[in-house]
Amino acid sequence: MNSAGYIPEDKIEEVRLAADVVDVVGKRVRLTQKGRDYWGLCPFHGDKDPSLKVDRGRATWHCFGCGEGGSVFTFVMKDEGLSFPEAVRELAARYGVDLPAPKLSPAQRKQMELRDRLLRVLEMAGKFFIQRLNSPLGQAARQYLFERRGLDGETGEAFGLGYAPDAWEDLGRYLADKQVPQELAVQAGLVINRDKGSGAYDRFRGRVMFPIRDAGGRVVSFGGRIMGDGEPKYMNGPESPVFSKSRTLYNLDQARPAMRKKDRALVVEGYFDVITCAAHGFAEAVAPMGTALTAEQVRRLRGQASEAVLVFDGDQAGLKAATRSLPVFLAEDMPARVLLLPQGEDPDTFLRKNGAEAFTQAVEQARPLVEMALDSLMENGDLTTPEGKSRVVGEAGAVLKAIKDPVPRWLYLERLARRLGLPAQVAAARLGLPLPPQAGTPQARPRPPRRGAGFCFDDERCLLELALASPQAASQLRREGVLDELVDPQLDAVAAAVRRILERGGQPSPAAVMDALEDPSLAGLVGQLAEAAPSLAPESLGQQVEGYLQARARKLAQGELTALKQAIMAADQAGDQERVRRLQERRREIQVSHLRPQSKEE
Repeated sequence: MNSAGYIPEDKIEEVRLAADVVDVVGKRVRLTQKGRDYWGLCPFHGDKDPSLKVDRGRATWHCFGCGEGGSVFTFVMKDEGLSFPEAVRELAARYGVDLPAPKLSPAQRKQMELRDRLLRVLEMAGKFFIQRLNSPLGQAARQYLFERRGLDGETGEAFGLGYAPDAWEDLGRYLADKQVPQELAVQAGLVINRDKGSGAYDRFRGRVMFPIRDAGGRVVSFGGRIMGDGEPKYMNGPESPVFSKSRTLYNLDQARPAMRKKDRALVVEGYFDVITCAAHGFAEAVAPMGTALTAEQVRRLRGQASEAVLVFDGDQAGLKAATRSLPVFLAEDMPARVLLLPQGEDPDTFLRKNGAEAFTQAVEQARPLVEMALDSLMENGDLTTPEGKSRVVGEAGAVLKAIKDPVPRWLYLERLARRLGLPAQVAAARLGLPLPPQAGTPQARPRPPRRGAGFCFDDERCLLELALASPQAASQLRREGVLDELVDPQLDAVAAAVRRILERGGQPSPAAVMDALEDPSLAGLVGQLAEAAPSLAPESLGQQVEGYLQARARKLAQGELTALKQAIMAADQAGDQERVRRLQERRREIQVSHLRPQSKEE
């Protein structure tokens, strides 16, 4: 996870040891000690009973409700929306660990310096717009915001609302007086170079201004709305080294606490929708930057709440916007519902006209996004002919196949089939989807892993439980090559993290493994493995690991014997006695080396 490579591994370990996970999590969550562990309400989903466990000994945390977990770094990353290097530096500053200056190439250092300068200029611009709103020049803007739009001063201050006067060089002159180079103001998206001659003019003129902040609360761009007639009605700043429309959600920095408390995110379309929602008690509202929702934006929502509710205008454009977002929510495995407001209404006008209670009732009636999309396909399809019904099923297949959970996928397929007058099995066959087992058919139950000497022998999970139980055990397993190329891709990714730590001479504690993962989403899996890891007695560690290796070798031998038996029968039937002889010899070798009875001395 330290992909940026800016912080030495020994310094990361020093910060990990200094930043007590109980102290870090305890500043965000009220923890209660039970035995050697600490428990509290998980801040990442709507937790009603304490399901968040913090293990000081392993320096990890894990929620048994939502499955999230990780190290002290991953908690800060998730809670504050930081990257891994940013989380390390944040904790180093809190706990007094001196970190070396980042080892950057000249190009990287130049890029970082540019970002810092742009952020400072954008903050200056935000203060300028606020000052202009509160000046005599801003009288019309104040009337627009606080009389026509019904906002109050407290809300305007909370969202940093401002005003760009209808002048060509007002902001440009202000920044020049502050010794801001013109080219830097251009890169920040605040002014535009003139086509002819020198000089630049203000990008935003005669508009009320909305600062756009990143997840950490830093101003990265602006949006502006014209108060009278004119186009475009809304204008956003351009892409820049600090602003990406596809990654940014308006108001995410302020909405995160409410999202966690209510365990949902309200996704609306515009700045005023967000602000009016917040003013009426719906602080969990965010908006994309005038574009369709992206995977990165949905991923950020998924980290804060278990579902999203899309609240769009009740017209064809709103329906299309909701439908376009469906593949992204399905790909990111985040449940979503959709509320299409009455024709001509948006959240801003609906709330000001009907109030918070009516909006609450409307949100509660929001329909699952998948259901709405399937209904739309049926409403626009030909249901009068067999061929038309087949086309509808085929079009619905893209939606149904993208649903990862087989339970809702089958239930939605059954609902679709009923509406079309088809047996669900026929619709499933049309799409190549597996059929559920018939009621009453006995199902094979997965055999629980067999355990012995405090740990299990039977699967790859148990192998990693053993590796996480002790650095010495992990080293021995690594030498034997059993941590290489595990079949399960997620477990193999965890094993790869263990190997990387061992190769650089580190100790693969659960927290260190979580931070070494290339895919941070697997931190929860590491937490589960660490939770199940056995306690290994140091004095008999070698014997216990050897016992595992022997048991594993016997299991592999049994599997090979089964395959050999089938191969011998096939060779015998084919009359290939030479092959029969070789296979039998191999069978005797396995029986002698792996399956003969073990003496007490052994």
